[in-house]
Amino acid sequence: MRPKGSQMRVSLSERFNALSGPVPRATAGRRSPYSPRALTCTALLLWAALVGTPVFAAPPPLPEPEKSPSHAEILGAVVRVHVQTVAHARSASSNGRERHGTGVVVEPGGLILTSALLVQEADAIVVTTLDARAVPAVVAAHDPALGIAVLRPAAGLGVRPLPVGHSATLEPRAWVSVASAARHRTVSVATVVDKRDFAGDREYLVEDAIFTAPLVHDCAGAALVDGTGKLIGVGALALKEIRGAEAPLGPGNVFIPVERFLPALSHLARADGSSAPRRPWLGLVTEPSPAGLVVTHVPPGSPAERAGLRVGDAITAVDSTEVRTHVELYRSVWRTGGPGTSVRLTIQRDGTAREVRVRAIEAQDYLIHRA
Repeated sequence: MRPKGSQMRVSLSERFNALSGPVPRATAGRRSPYSPRALTCTALLLWAALVGTPVFAAPPPLPEPEKSPSHAEILGAVVRVHVQTVAHARSASSNGRERHGTGVVVEPGGLILTSALLVQEADAIVVTTLDARAVPAVVAAHDPALGIAVLRPAAGLGVRPLPVGHSATLEPRAWVSVASAARHRTVSVATVVDKRDFAGDREYLVEDAIFTAPLVHDCAGAALVDGTGKLIGVGALALKEIRGAEAPLGPGNVFIPVERFLPALSHLARADGSSAPRRPWLGLVTEPSPAGLVVTHVPPGSPAERAGLRVGDAITAVDSTEVRTHVELYRSVWRTGGPGTSVRLTIQRDGTAREVRVRAIEAQDYLIHRA
């Protein structure tokens, strides 16, 4: 008999026997169904039940997946950009004096990314948020060669920035979304058609450009968003026909990939723009041909006009380096140096090879800026 008032202790074997009864012994010609391993596991489970100690720890909870922004949140991060240019803007002939586009808020302070073409020679800029708040803005800096501008609003927008992703792994045929606020706020579904360099006819080059279809009108500054709701590109141009990896596919859009403008964003946002890339600009408007890059237009007052270039001249080399495409022409000119550089062009005129020297300037110096 146990001492009165003392705590009773029951051995594990006593509790096990009380619960399960005697263990059968193996008889001749028969193996016991209770192996030592089975008995050990059973004892462990019973011990856990009796003393309340878990034998196997529960796995830690899985982290919650990152929540992707909804369409409403994406639209909330883009603003309508309304631009009125100066009275005699040189770019008005091609882009008009009154322009509508989109801007993407990418920084908590309210900095806005948009198309450089949209805000060229702007006299007044107003950005409008999803809740119809209109705020004046100024161009903090822009890079015409890159095609990106940074706007600084005059007051806080109270807008949550759009998270930034990566476009390097984006493959053709991937589904993407295009958020535009130019005239009507929309989020359109599009398909990636191709990724390659895109060169326009006016010294404009987008490296690793993203081509999408179908066409989205008023795409200047529009946000290209991946499946996780992150910004991967900014709208540059609308094209009547885009060429995919295999064949022409009809109208579509060109987007500047995020990797191209993010490294430049820090210095583009500086008020003085002192660290922005300064590339030489000649005022060339050309189209490829078997004879070379044929000049189709010479802007009045441009370095090309001052150097004596004419419509019909075929450019065949830059500093003795042969050029056949827009990409080769622009990269060869940019390698010669910055604004002020004397660029040596080899041209064909009336069947005769000539050399012409063009003193480059910065593109924005050619434009008429707001006083």
